[in-house]
Amino acid sequence: MASRGPYTVHLVPWPCTTFYLPLFLNCCISKQPPVRAGSLSDNGRKGQSGKGAKSCHCPQCSTLCAYVPLQLCAFFRSIMEEPTPKEETREALYRRELATILRSSALINSSLNIEEVLDNAMKWAEEFMGAEASTVYELDDRKNELVVRLARGEKKDPVERITLKVGEGIAGTVVKTGKPMVIQDVTQEKRFTDKIDRLTGFRTKSVICVPLMLRNRPMGALQVINKKSGAPFTRSDLEILYAIAQHVSIAMENATLYRRLEENFAVTTQELRVTQAKLIRTERLASMSNLVQGVAHEIRNPVTTIGGFARRIKKDIGDSGKIEKYADIILDETARLENIVKRVKDFTETQAFNPTIEKIEPIVEGVLNSALPLANKLGVRMVKEIAPDLPPVRLDAGQISMALSNIVENALEAMPQGGTLTLKALQEDQSLVLTIRDTGCGIPKEQLTSIYDPFVTSKSKGVGLGLTLVHQVISNHHGDIRITSELQKGTVVTLRLPMDAFVRAS
Repeated sequence: MASRGPYTVHLVPWPCTTFYLPLFLNCCISKQPPVRAGSLSDNGRKGQSGKGAKSCHCPQCSTLCAYVPLQLCAFFRSIMEEPTPKEETREALYRRELATILRSSALINSSLNIEEVLDNAMKWAEEFMGAEASTVYELDDRKNELVVRLARGEKKDPVERITLKVGEGIAGTVVKTGKPMVIQDVTQEKRFTDKIDRLTGFRTKSVICVPLMLRNRPMGALQVINKKSGAPFTRSDLEILYAIAQHVSIAMENATLYRRLEENFAVTTQELRVTQAKLIRTERLASMSNLVQGVAHEIRNPVTTIGGFARRIKKDIGDSGKIEKYADIILDETARLENIVKRVKDFTETQAFNPTIEKIEPIVEGVLNSALPLANKLGVRMVKEIAPDLPPVRLDAGQISMALSNIVENALEAMPQGGTLTLKALQEDQSLVLTIRDTGCGIPKEQLTSIYDPFVTSKSKGVGLGLTLVHQVISNHHGDIRITSELQKGTVVTLRLPMDAFVRAS
């Protein structure tokens, strides 16, 4: 026997009476009371349906009905007869079930707001069952515990801070076993935990709880608490909550996928912006370098000639007072011009990136040793702090050395009256971090945003290419550079190389 709407359907073997089916339906419509086979019909004939069979008594087709089982006749009658008052109640229940399921399904298909979906789904579940409260638990795989994703009811706020271990309480048991639980009296259920009741003062009497599953993967649980009427939960309540749980599982999965998509989109968008900025910068530098390269070439030759003859003059005249002083000035300024030309040349020449496995400490020591004469001249104390046992790094030693040299030189020039320069190297999280700190004059705040642009400098001397080169080198290493500064207090330059550059010894 099976239920179909408000009717009860008897499933029986189908007789070979297809040919007579239209006539047979007339018999069903007549609503005549059936008699057993072998009894007399209205025309006095005995049924022919065989021993022990049943047939329908009908004055219109008594001969035909002798061959048709009574159960089949009753089946068609049940479809055609008007429902009784009790069956109308059952039909109304089915209508409410269907409406609830359709509403939850429609919401899931129309909204990506998971909070809205959960709230409405549980509200409809409460309305259907006439329940006092409901809770949606979400499984945290990393901690193996359930967290309250949504709570409905008068005392929902404290509930949202509750967590349950998998296997703890009704919801934890449902998630662990993957099977629903209907508890009509929680005082008789040893797996029930009163953690929420003690926190809120709410009294749980009965509970119906179903798992949230998607592709056999547990996601959490739906729980409905206490019928307002005090009546027990029914099988119909369980079926409707199961249907809602399927929709909620899909909604939660969709929300998770959508959130991941948004995160990936944000990351991709940021990467595109960075790439676009690099392309713009590269194009601008490329167009500028062509001009600068030509100018540098034109300057280099006369500067070299001036420097050469100035050195010869000083050598030939020996100690001649003012002439020697003037020659020293020429030599100093020539050296400065030569340094500028060298920096411009380095800037315009594209150097191949050739990373090798290197220790960072020798590179740092080499940079500080090269800067020692200038530091002594300015009265600057240089401090080196290298963390012990730093692993080797895959980098271009020449480029990193050039970058550090530019930063150190800038720091020294910012301390003409002396000070302290500190260079640190350490491993932090997933990065190798190099920090250069000075106690110099600092950089004006308005210049920090354009400090990496070529020919931008806060100094009275210099061409403004040092930090441009540093930025280019660190970008080659997929690293990061950050500069913080405060006027009259100093500047901190932080270089960060990613962890995947490390090569650990086996």
